[in-house]
Amino acid sequence: MRELDRLLDANLNRAAEGLRTLGEVARFVLSDPILSENARNIRRRIHEVLAELPTLRNRLILERDSETDVGREFKPGRHQSLVDLCRANARRAEESLRVLEETWRTIRPEVAPILADLRYKTYTLEKNLVEKLLPWDIAKKLDFSLYVVLGREQSRGRDFLEVTRAAIAGGAGAIQLRDKEMGKRDLLEWAKRLREITAEAGVTFLMNDHPDVALASGADGVHLGQDDFPIPQARDILGPSMIIGASTHSLEQAQRAEQEGASYVNVGPIFPTATKKGGHPPVGPELIRTVLDRVSVPVTTMGGINLANVDQVLAQGARRIAVVSAVVGTTDIQAAARALYERIKTADNFDKSTGD
Repeated sequence: MRELDRLLDANLNRAAEGLRTLGEVARFVLSDPILSENARNIRRRIHEVLAELPTLRNRLILERDSETDVGREFKPGRHQSLVDLCRANARRAEESLRVLEETWRTIRPEVAPILADLRYKTYTLEKNLVEKLLPWDIAKKLDFSLYVVLGREQSRGRDFLEVTRAAIAGGAGAIQLRDKEMGKRDLLEWAKRLREITAEAGVTFLMNDHPDVALASGADGVHLGQDDFPIPQARDILGPSMIIGASTHSLEQAQRAEQEGASYVNVGPIFPTATKKGGHPPVGPELIRTVLDRVSVPVTTMGGINLANVDQVLAQGARRIAVVSAVVGTTDIQAAARALYERIKTADNFDKSTGD
């Protein structure tokens, strides 16, 4: 009987802890009183079921053996987002409730339907939380200023890992892996390694061109050009939780990308650039303001931007600046990234202080 008591105690605790986490996310992250109260009510009802059996409740506590429990050696997985955190804790609560439900069938069968109902309520709570967290999570990942795109030709023989570490140290909040010549197997290997570095630093990581590589590497999303994989089909592959960025060269393209489900649009090339051979002619800084005024998704800007001309871009309202050569092509990547980052943040702070 002691073993059964420990099983009940452990799963009661796991269910309550998982629901507590869900409730706290609903309360403090989403500020959603209804979902927060739903989580609290499920947790309270679990305790009420146990409170109806005070003798058993006390026995479970007395039989607890936290010091020698083999579960202490289990290593928890790492959550890359609050969505992952909620999914993991919802599963924790749901699976524990199922264990309790099945176990109670052998002890007091009348309690099992109550626990089954609480399990189904937890499924619904998970669905409602994830629906609200997905756009919040994407918005959080797009909350960056400096967006560094890796280019092998521009990086002076330094590998992607070295360039990425230096760029992040300088303030890059997003990294994109772009290589038009590399095979997919090699791209995937690089993407996995870059995902580790960026995840550790809390930096957004995007894959250029290839939704399949983005998905397989655990990237935050993919960036697509006008002639790349169509946005609707990319969304079918990646689902609602991953970022899809789109290169655009006109207001019409930006609006179409938004309508098709892009998470953000990139406007460019702003200035002449040698990074992309045979690319689109420069669109000029003025297009930035036009797009910002007419689309609701975040806007990044790219193409020939550097420390000497970034003020022209910032003057149009851009606050997410993407660069290749201006960072990865410099002798001191960290210093170059830091200089651009500070310039962007100075403009951002000016806007906030003046209300402009």
